[in-house]
Amino acid sequence: MTTATMDDKALLAVPERPAPPPASLIVEVARKFGVSPITQFREMTRLHFGQGRIAGPEYYASGLYDPEMPFEDKRAYVGLKGNRKLNDRLSPSELATMQNFVANKVMFTALVRQLGIATTETQGVVSNLRHYGTLPNPAGPVELARFLKEEARFPLFGKPTAYSGSFGSVLLERIEGEMLVLGNGRQVRLDAFCKEIFDEYAGGYVFQTALQQHPDMETMTGRAVGSIRIVTVRESGAPRVLYALWKIPSPKAMSDNFWQDGSMIAPLDVATGTVGQARTGTGLHARDIEMHPVSHRAIKGFQVPHWAAAREAACMAHALFPDYGAVGWDVAITPEGPAIIELNDNPFHTLYQLSHGRGVLNPDFAPVFDRVAEVSAKMLEDRKARQKARKDQHKRS
Repeated sequence: MTTATMDDKALLAVPERPAPPPASLIVEVARKFGVSPITQFREMTRLHFGQGRIAGPEYYASGLYDPEMPFEDKRAYVGLKGNRKLNDRLSPSELATMQNFVANKVMFTALVRQLGIATTETQGVVSNLRHYGTLPNPAGPVELARFLKEEARFPLFGKPTAYSGSFGSVLLERIEGEMLVLGNGRQVRLDAFCKEIFDEYAGGYVFQTALQQHPDMETMTGRAVGSIRIVTVRESGAPRVLYALWKIPSPKAMSDNFWQDGSMIAPLDVATGTVGQARTGTGLHARDIEMHPVSHRAIKGFQVPHWAAAREAACMAHALFPDYGAVGWDVAITPEGPAIIELNDNPFHTLYQLSHGRGVLNPDFAPVFDRVAEVSAKMLEDRKARQKARKDQHKRS
């Protein structure tokens, strides 16, 4: 028997698109920081048309209205459009041509596992578009319910095969009769859950064995896995770690994405894996967190277990895809060591900006990005030259 509450929807909903900054926010910034609405608008306009392509909501979420921050430091921040522009420069689409493959969580993890890198285990896939070999592939809600009752090994983590951001994800703890118990304690009807999967994600939804966190991390943050985001770059040699951070789940969440209410984020020292100052919220609602709100343990100074192995795993995995100049890895730290959860070929550098309190185009990183982009451009040039040579040879033969 469980004391969990019942609800209809199980899957994590897609967050609403950020609304334009309301007048009340502009007035509050002016009152608290002494920055007039005209100055705010002038800065927003300059940053919007600058290298970072900062949108209005991003200006406020990043706290770029702060008059104590030099404008040159503000210019180092990127918004969603600037983020995409940067990553396209580092990994040109003509060079990095495996986007569909690496974005598919079933195909990517199957390859990584085959090559000896620890990752998640796929138990079954819902898909009316693709066949996945011998993996269970329920054809409809009734078949999915049968799979969950008779074949699945709980706990399970479910998510769409081709999306990032935890949209549509769910942690399934167990089945009790005709009810599913979720990782946050809620209950949903099994038949309603299976219908929801096929209504929203019939084209691709994967069920994986839920990873267990290292006991030191679970004691700190609870059951939900708080993954480590490691961003690696490929310059002229082997990939290396550029930056890292810890996505700390909200006590009520089933996953670790920062946009969920109550989630926290903290920078990691790349060399040691030591956690820096944790934060929650954005903009005027941002605040530092000293102690975890449930475990009451100090977050700053915590040592991430298996850190050297986590760095090595991310760099080894990046070496499988050298056409990518920069890659974001979500890595779980399990009792046995690191396990790669996902590859992000368009790393969301806003996470770095929120956790480290500085723009990603800062003076330390900008030269690195220049070198990565230069190597990528040379690789693409060489590829085109080889393709042309083959065509010319074919014409002569």
